[in-house]
Amino acid sequence: MDFTFSEEQQAVADLTDQIMADRLDSERLLLIESGDEWFDRDLWADLAGAGLVGIAIADDLGGGGLDAVAMAILLRAQGNHVAPLPLLPTCVASMAIDRHGTDEQRQRLLPDVTSGSASLSVALCEPADDRVRTPSTLYDGASLSGTKILVESADTSTTAVVTADSDDGPGLFLVDLHGPGVSSAATVSTRGEPISRVAFSGAPAEPLGRAGAGTVGWLVDHMLLGTCATQLGVTERALELTARYTSTREQFGRPIATFQAVTQRLADQFINVGGIRLTTLVAAWRLAEGLDASEDLLIAKWWASERATEVAHATQHCHGGIGVARDYPLHRYTLWNRHLTASLGAGSQTLLSLGNLLATR
Repeated sequence: MDFTFSEEQQAVADLTDQIMADRLDSERLLLIESGDEWFDRDLWADLAGAGLVGIAIADDLGGGGLDAVAMAILLRAQGNHVAPLPLLPTCVASMAIDRHGTDEQRQRLLPDVTSGSASLSVALCEPADDRVRTPSTLYDGASLSGTKILVESADTSTTAVVTADSDDGPGLFLVDLHGPGVSSAATVSTRGEPISRVAFSGAPAEPLGRAGAGTVGWLVDHMLLGTCATQLGVTERALELTARYTSTREQFGRPIATFQAVTQRLADQFINVGGIRLTTLVAAWRLAEGLDASEDLLIAKWWASERATEVAHATQHCHGGIGVARDYPLHRYTLWNRHLTASLGAGSQTLLSLGNLLATR
């Protein structure tokens, strides 16, 4: 299989990397981490100005008109630079609105996303229930009632795409996060990002697409892809940092990269990162082509959880004490790795989901 990016896709990769590299460094990240908001709004504006925030939104709304592969490329770059931005929920929610929404919904919500003046959220997970494809939050024909947890960017977004059950089956619904019947309480994730528990108590909601038509599965699939793509960027850069460090750090008069134990350990991580890359790109291609990617996404998520954990352990170990220093970048990649590993199901949970899927075929 040929995974060479097209000219358009490579341009997205190069431009995103250039903007993030120019804007973000350890000093900038430390400043954001010491502030009140996990959101680099200047970087967000730069990405929006370059047409990247709306890269997978139709061009009639100011977007790039590209697909799931372009979204994965954008999120991979975010992971490379551990950029504190609500890219994953905004990208997936905006793609859902573009694909499943009415023309009025698209025109009302998406131009503000492409311009960078708004971000969006996604509410999938529910307390003590990992069955994200069968939500228990209820839609009664006008409003939502239920609770969602682990909601990213609820504090900075205006609108959320929420999964809920209805008389017609599971579906997607648009909710104003600052409207009546909505309350939220935030905590902080491993990577320092606010994540919220959002309660809906008769919150006004409007359907996004037709309930029972597979829209919930579509949303979950794209959230899984985005999580894996971000983890790919995180693990790639963590391994790169470690290769550079072990090539210059000396013990007994020579670089520690020349020690057999270090070489073998990092060679294993090279294979692990390659596996995350392969499985993620396969899943992205299948989604972009409109093919069933449910099996591929679970395989990718297993690699992005189990094997990514091995990458985190090995890269920290090979760095020794400097790996946890706040003025050295590696600790951020480890913290992001842990956040993404558990998102939408860690390794054992993902393996169980994959087994259940295979048993039905």
